[in-house]
Amino acid sequence: MRRLVWNELTPKDRYLVRMIRPISFAETGYVVQLYLPIIGVEAYSLYQLLIHEVGQGSGAAAESSHRSLMLATSLSLDKLLDARERLEAIGLLDVRRRENQQRDYFYEYVIKPPLAPGEFFGDYVLSLMLLNKIENIRFQQLRQQYADPRGRQLEQEYTIVETITKDFHEVFQSLKPSELEVQKGSEREQFLTQMETAFPPAQLKSDFEPQINHMLSASSLRLYLPDNADPQKVLSGSSMEFLYQLCHFYQLDSWGIGQELRDWTLYKPDRSLDGEVLRKRLIQRYTDDKLMRDPAPSAGTDAEDWGVGRLPQAGSEAFARACRTMSPLVLLEKVVGGRISKVFLERAETLVFTDGMQVEVVNALLLHTLASSQMELPKAYMETIRDSWKAKRISTVDEAVKLIVERGEQRSQQSGKPGEKPARAKKETSSAVRRNGRAVLEDKLPASVEWQMSQEKQGTEAKKGQSIQDFPDLQKRLATLRNRQKGE
Repeated sequence: MRRLVWNELTPKDRYLVRMIRPISFAETGYVVQLYLPIIGVEAYSLYQLLIHEVGQGSGAAAESSHRSLMLATSLSLDKLLDARERLEAIGLLDVRRRENQQRDYFYEYVIKPPLAPGEFFGDYVLSLMLLNKIENIRFQQLRQQYADPRGRQLEQEYTIVETITKDFHEVFQSLKPSELEVQKGSEREQFLTQMETAFPPAQLKSDFEPQINHMLSASSLRLYLPDNADPQKVLSGSSMEFLYQLCHFYQLDSWGIGQELRDWTLYKPDRSLDGEVLRKRLIQRYTDDKLMRDPAPSAGTDAEDWGVGRLPQAGSEAFARACRTMSPLVLLEKVVGGRISKVFLERAETLVFTDGMQVEVVNALLLHTLASSQMELPKAYMETIRDSWKAKRISTVDEAVKLIVERGEQRSQQSGKPGEKPARAKKETSSAVRRNGRAVLEDKLPASVEWQMSQEKQGTEAKKGQSIQDFPDLQKRLATLRNRQKGE
């Protein structure tokens, strides 16, 4: 089917170009050597043209029409649109479309810098696409050109690292708070406000980190579907939500899940997606280590003191952050230290897709079970907790943590000191009242009454062991009485 370009873009539509941050000379070289073989000459020419339309010194935006862009690049409208979309897909351009009351379109092109060579070669898809275009010899030359063997050698030989960078306030100690104060209504405040209004700064970002966008996209997934699949049924409604859940659980992007959707056996006679068959397929693909996953899924921060063989404490910030941000699969991989067994995978996958529990609650359940069962996931124990939490309608990690903490406190109160209950039971049994050879049960006295009786008993025993020598006043009176008797 031929694409109707005029329904998407017309030569009279105007556009505005701006940069996220300035593009350096080195980054221009990255585009030539790494991106050009993938995107082609037309897309590269468009990228360079848009860069030089922006004010290089100030970063000020430039405005023009697509007709002038067609004349400058000698590209027809359809080829121009194709070149622009290549830049969008590879992560070098962001496009926004604005519309006014008269339904006129105005396009905003935001130029983005390329990935650094290390990041580019670290991206599985881009690296293979480049290899397929330039073959082995040229690929090896580029890897060698952007390699850093000396840095790797330094890391291996000098392993002890200490950061000695000075802080801002360590150097600028003479800076006074009064120097940074601007009084309301003062001449300085009026001047600063006037500058902001008259000369708004260009929208450049010094901290922008370039990255390739592999997020799940329905338009890209449509290209992978076989003929016996209906895109309207597969990529909409509950089916699309199911695909989002799968992608988050297994850390897949559009390309990764698209490779699985190519299989025509995944679809029912009505051309809809069979979710159960896809789930079983992904489990087996993961077990066989054939699943095309993100090579670097998010697994928390390095500052967290939990990982292989160590779990975050329930109620801690690390526990809540792991439950909210991580996939159950990635969480288990972090605890195990690599790929997990099929049994662990099926236990976690069932909680999400069969039992319909929230991902953060599933993570809390997994961590609690591992902590309570010596790093194992016993099925009966997990199902007991699952049923209890579902009956109590636990839907957030905070609610789950509250139950875990309360249960732990109850256990600690019931256990008490080791051996205390058996000794007490033995003592109570030996002191039972017996009548006619049979033990007679008596009501237990309150603790306060038992304490008072024990104090009185101790006082009586103490009095039995005392003599007059322990009472000086009585001793004096006795001596006086004896002297009187002698005098009589």
